[in-house]
Amino acid sequence: MDTSKSGPVLLCTDTARDRAGERIRGICPDVEFVVLGADGVIADDDLARITHAWFSTDAWPERTPHYFGACLRSPNLVWFQSFSAGGDNEVFRRLADNGAEVLFAPGSSATSIAQTVMMDALALVRGLVHFRRAQAEHRWAPLLTRDLADLRLGVIGLGAIGAEVARLAVAFGMDVVGTRRTPTGTEPCECWSDVRRDEVLARSDVVVVAAPLNDDTRHSIGAAEFALMPAGSYFINVGRGEIVVEDDLIDALRSGHLAGAGLDVFAVEPLPATSPLWDMEQVIITPHSSGTTDRSIRAADDVFLANWAQTVSATYRH
Repeated sequence: MDTSKSGPVLLCTDTARDRAGERIRGICPDVEFVVLGADGVIADDDLARITHAWFSTDAWPERTPHYFGACLRSPNLVWFQSFSAGGDNEVFRRLADNGAEVLFAPGSSATSIAQTVMMDALALVRGLVHFRRAQAEHRWAPLLTRDLADLRLGVIGLGAIGAEVARLAVAFGMDVVGTRRTPTGTEPCECWSDVRRDEVLARSDVVVVAAPLNDDTRHSIGAAEFALMPAGSYFINVGRGEIVVEDDLIDALRSGHLAGAGLDVFAVEPLPATSPLWDMEQVIITPHSSGTTDRSIRAADDVFLANWAQTVSATYRH
């Protein structure tokens, strides 16, 4: 496709166009939109016209299959922007193999996810489940709990999300140490190499997983790793569900070795209704929504618009 003679054709949802269409046109007045509506249907002629695609927050999860199906069937797609922090899903590799430049929005949801982590930590450590149950039963039931400042927090994966978790935890007075592949010295807490991960697990009262999914992390936390954690400790996962051997997590919770868990991601999503995790009082489940806030949507939109401006200014002449 000769982009010098035509403007870009952007695939986006109707919601994203309505939210940001004016700003998109303000950057590139020649843009044309191919819009994915609620029915998920896009004509073949429109698929052939698409040059750029914006996978916005509102497309996930209900419209995701239709959206990626359209992208994979668009023969002239050269650029793809996702709201997500990274791309461990096979579909991103397929898009790249088809010739598209694939971009992400790392850090755009870090603040929101980190706040969910602290919500889970406070709720678990300060006995929110106990108090809510007592309230529902109209019982006055005081409970001795602990302060976060008396606990040690371990963060597995000190990327953008993990670093923000560490920053908030430090503000709560927690003793924090994290791991990443290559520490830089700029982290907001003590940081060790990934090879010392087991040491972090063994010393932490609260463990937060914020690592990406890859060949090294897949199923890297199971029965042996949970056994390393102190009895009565807490486990929070906002990374990827497949990092954890879920049956081993369930066993550690059932035995009482783990006092509780805050889980935003799961091996199978949506979490099957038959999963024992649903009925465990000491488990807080958020349906892969820890980063879904007005703020994170605005931040992801800003990343898209900045990258959009860069690509159209470099490729299209008006």
